[in-house]
Amino acid sequence: MPNYVKIPREIIYDTALSDKRVIIFSYLCARRSLDDTVAFSTTELCHWSKLKPNYREGKINQKYYEVLLLLSHYGYFIECPDFQKCLTENSNSEKFRLIKLNIDKFDVLDNFGIIYFDEIQNILNFKTVLENKSIDCTRVSSAHLLLLLSYIRVNLNRDTLKPLCCYRQYKKISEDIGISERYVSKCIEILAALEIIEYKAMYRKSYEDTLGKKHYRTTPKIFADKRHFVKNSFDDSIIDKDYDALREIENQIKLLENI
Repeated sequence: MPNYVKIPREIIYDTALSDKRVIIFSYLCARRSLDDTVAFSTTELCHWSKLKPNYREGKINQKYYEVLLLLSHYGYFIECPDFQKCLTENSNSEKFRLIKLNIDKFDVLDNFGIIYFDEIQNILNFKTVLENKSIDCTRVSSAHLLLLLSYIRVNLNRDTLKPLCCYRQYKKISEDIGISERYVSKCIEILAALEIIEYKAMYRKSYEDTLGKKHYRTTPKIFADKRHFVKNSFDDSIIDKDYDALREIENQIKLLENI
């Protein structure tokens, strides 16, 4: 089994699935057995994502079931429980249920963002990992971090002849994935503090309008992976020791400044 999950672009961009969509998808991939089934309980799912189960209306159990229900409607499961019925559960169920995954939806060949299992673990435990650092983690969840990371990954340039970067304005990211610019900003800081990504803002450029009034153009942020993997002679993924994230970012900035 691979040591990563592949998040399809259609999941990353589908804001109707709520901001819990990538954490649920990651859970299903992480818990996937050799026969492409996932046995789960609501309580176990909440504990995996470092949250306390709560069956009350509008709380986490219901939010997770809503994502699973939509995924079932979208054809991601061949067999699954009646999630519509699960929405009205009045208990924190420890009963294990079985999902049969549609591998055509999970084993996509392109248009996906990769997240490695060690990154998922760090993100699930991010408040503990960063407790001794002066990083504002209030109101940010692992679901937000996984969603934003998958967005960066699916948009990273993969042409080795060009910088391995992604560049976006926070407003564009917010519109694409459905979380506020404030959350986008905080998530970027946390992912950088976890040493999963590097990022840098381009210098703002001034210009004068027809009346001679000075304005400043909003420039994008440049993102790159902190580490990069390549294949060795045995077709195994290994860390590229020659890769330098900051160098990639500087090269990308130079290209954009010359456009």
